[in-house]
Amino acid sequence: MKQKIIAYILQYLRFFARIRLQKMHPIIIGVAGSSGKSSLVKLLATVLTTKYRIKQTGGKNSEVGIPLHILDLSIANNSWKDWLRILLLASFNAFFIKDMFDLYLVEMGIDSPVEPKNMSYLLKIVQPAVGVVTNVGFEHSVYFDPFVQKGTPEEKQASLLRMTAEQETLLLTSLPVNGTAVVNIDNAYIRDAMKAIRAKMITISVENTHADLHITEIKQSLNNFSAIIVWKEKSYELSLPFLLPTFYLYEFLFALAVGLVFDISIKESITAIEKHFELPPGRCTTFKGIKDTILIDSSYNNATREPILGMLDMLKHVGGTHRRVAILGDMRELGSQSKAIHEEVARKMLTTVNTTILIGPLMREYVAPILKARKSSFQSFQTFTEARDAILSTIHPKDIILIKGSQNTLFLERVVEMLLADKQQVIKLCRRGVFWDAKRASTL
Repeated sequence: MKQKIIAYILQYLRFFARIRLQKMHPIIIGVAGSSGKSSLVKLLATVLTTKYRIKQTGGKNSEVGIPLHILDLSIANNSWKDWLRILLLASFNAFFIKDMFDLYLVEMGIDSPVEPKNMSYLLKIVQPAVGVVTNVGFEHSVYFDPFVQKGTPEEKQASLLRMTAEQETLLLTSLPVNGTAVVNIDNAYIRDAMKAIRAKMITISVENTHADLHITEIKQSLNNFSAIIVWKEKSYELSLPFLLPTFYLYEFLFALAVGLVFDISIKESITAIEKHFELPPGRCTTFKGIKDTILIDSSYNNATREPILGMLDMLKHVGGTHRRVAILGDMRELGSQSKAIHEEVARKMLTTVNTTILIGPLMREYVAPILKARKSSFQSFQTFTEARDAILSTIHPKDIILIKGSQNTLFLERVVEMLLADKQQVIKLCRRGVFWDAKRASTL
């Protein structure tokens, strides 16, 4: 009975969301991928607002979140009264909200290969004309595990990635002939989907100079990030006055490519990025810490393989003479791949950091044994509360400290808050407000 009610509510919201879109007639830009979706949507908005009126989902990327966002509705307390309010307002908002927009930027997140949590269902809500898939990797793999029962660990890993790729790349292969797909040819799974894409394509790459948009030079330091970008044999420099991991280059290339689709030149896009781009809270923001340390706050996202490996490489590259400290939390929702991915991260730590503080049961179970066997300097704790005193006693003057981990129960922004030299900067951290204060308090 409950499942039937949920299915009815989803169909109801989808129906009125599509009515509103038909009234607005925006060009829809879909953004999918295993990581980096929210950051890319924000970056695309930075570029596209130079010439267009836009609406962006702002992290609402699910079968519920997308239609609610289209209808300008939000869940207050998830009670039956709250849902009754939403259902009543959905039909009204579909017809009578008057704000107009030219482009709709939609983050499209999948949690399963089956409806309503897969890409085919999201495509019943919105039909993008322009599509971007940031990458294909392990994220929320725990929800795909039930569909892969047989095979060796390696065979299961390959099956999970293929299944994830089928869902993510469906965004690109469903685009109309007169649409545009921005294709990351550095990702093998996305590259393999190219033969099924009917839309026009713009290829991007950080590694391959044969892509339409590619990189020829990268400079990275604690206070600067720059790259030379090539389009049609002409070079452009993008320079930002803060630290970024190199995987952000994909975000910039995607944004430049989408800008081109809407007649915004590379130069215009770069100018907009250099003038307006800011890192969202908890995504590689740097702060001055106590004891004259440098904090790299990447505490927002669930830590997945590619971002955390990239952040560790960045820490090594910019560390210089600093002692490098990593405070890392569990990578969640990886299912059967949790052990293999945590172990891969452990091996990366051996060559990138001087000492590590691990927080969470998965880090203790899978990472600690490898660090111990290789006699690498580390400490392991179940929770932030247990780790607090050790963190304060472990850090040295001038350390450069990376903080990264999943939000669920860990909330490693508490580490950043504790180590800030200027406590007034706490407002710049992720997950602010009464709701998140209560969530953090419940996990002490």
